Amino acid sequence: MNKAFSPAALLIWGLCLPLAVLCGLLIATPLSWVTFGMLAVVFLVLCSPLLIKWHHALLIFSWHSFFIVFFVPGEPSAFVVMAAVSLFISVLNRTMRKQSGFISVPSVSRPLLLLIVIILVTAHFTGGIGGQALGSSNTGAKRYLSAVGAIFGYFALTAQAVRPERRILMASLFFLSGVSGAMSDLIYVAGPSFYFLYTLVSSSLALMQAYSQETLLRYAGVTFGTLPICYFLIMRYGIRGLMDFTRPWRLMMFLAVVSAALLGGFRSSLIILTLILAVQFYFERLYKTWHLLLLFAFALLLGTGVVISIERLPLAVQRSFSFLPLHVDPAAKSDALSTLDWRLEIWKIMAREVPKYFWFGKGFSFSSVDYWLVQEGVMRGLYKSYEDTLVTGSYHSGPLTIIIPFGIWGFMAFFWFCWTALKALYANYRYGDPSIQVVNTFLLVFFVGRLLFFLIFYGQFDSDLMVFTGTIGLSISLNNGVCVRENEVAEQTEQRELAPQPILQPSPAFRTRLA
Repeated sequence: MNKAFSPAALLIWGLCLPLAVLCGLLIATPLSWVTFGMLAVVFLVLCSPLLIKWHHALLIFSWHSFFIVFFVPGEPSAFVVMAAVSLFISVLNRTMRKQSGFISVPSVSRPLLLLIVIILVTAHFTGGIGGQALGSSNTGAKRYLSAVGAIFGYFALTAQAVRPERRILMASLFFLSGVSGAMSDLIYVAGPSFYFLYTLVSSSLALMQAYSQETLLRYAGVTFGTLPICYFLIMRYGIRGLMDFTRPWRLMMFLAVVSAALLGGFRSSLIILTLILAVQFYFERLYKTWHLLLLFAFALLLGTGVVISIERLPLAVQRSFSFLPLHVDPAAKSDALSTLDWRLEIWKIMAREVPKYFWFGKGFSFSSVDYWLVQEGVMRGLYKSYEDTLVTGSYHSGPLTIIIPFGIWGFMAFFWFCWTALKALYANYRYGDPSIQVVNTFLLVFFVGRLLFFLIFYGQFDSDLMVFTGTIGLSISLNNGVCVRENEVAEQTEQRELAPQPILQPSPAFRTRLA
């Protein structure tokens, strides 16, 4: 029989030809959400074998990436869509294969389930989710989607354990995918011929570069793209490994990446790195070794070099150091102080609003008409520069972005989750597999450092929740749960063996048969 006319070939041609005709008709018609939706369905069907096999790895890779899904209304982040797809496939696998179960950690999942209930109930009683992409006059759907997607992502991450030989690779991809943030600035520098790539990568980071052309020229995308490399180097080698002078390239690479991260002009980048390095230094217990003296001498030498050359550095870098008592350029100092005063004024105003929303929050939804009117008032000088920020709910304070949208109940659920997550991360740090000890250490350090920054300096609940759920979810997936001491496992096994066994009594029917 001719292979060209075999049943398998006929079946393939019978499926591919109608599919090709359908795609051609969709592309030829005017672009609309229906067209994008149908093309997305076709794309997902074609990619379904890859998704079924690699959905968990793709979720880990997309977690910190800056890719967007342009054919979904609202253009959500890639991790939100992958969280939904991965969770759906995991639930489907568990339904079809009884042995394929989720990694159960009730102490962490319970506060997250409570938190998602609070979010949905608040959204229901405060005007709904909204979303202009969905035809509503209100805005806020994307923020709800980010918060709910972060919680769904946790359950998708803990749906299966990472194989031992791939744990280092998956942990590396979890952080290194954030390098995609630098693409936003690179596309803008490349020129209009490459702007079509903004359909794949968010353009929000490039806006700061565009707006600062005549002032400090800040590269936000470079900062957000190089910080993940710093995290990866600390996670892979630790401070002890970075200070290994037999491999000087590690320290040189770390310092080069940190220098590039300062080009965004964000004081927060320097503060976050300082917090993470300080916590990492503690959990590596280097304060008991000679590394303490070496680190002090190195910090003194590096600080002296910064003080001497600070005025010759780019203005954006000077702005990153402006919170320190250094003699920086007046333009950089003035720009940094203006945003600090602006932020303190927001905190002062919103602190008086906390009693109003203490028991029941206002949610994320707000009127797009009100926002437009306030923006017009700000441009005309009728309102202060921070008034539009108050409408959107971007209060630049982690605690305020929880308690005002979701009241004290959301605040308590979030900190219940943080407490249980920290206990789980600490257990994996203490009793986890020695082969990934450096990874477990950094996951705990990263969670603690980001939580301190969220509470003290800056935070946005809807965008930062994924940092915390992703960190604990990855830790549970890498360690196949929460590790315990070997002594505790032995004691539990011994107690089960020594427990009195119930005496089996014959049933009445058996007694009757014997009689």
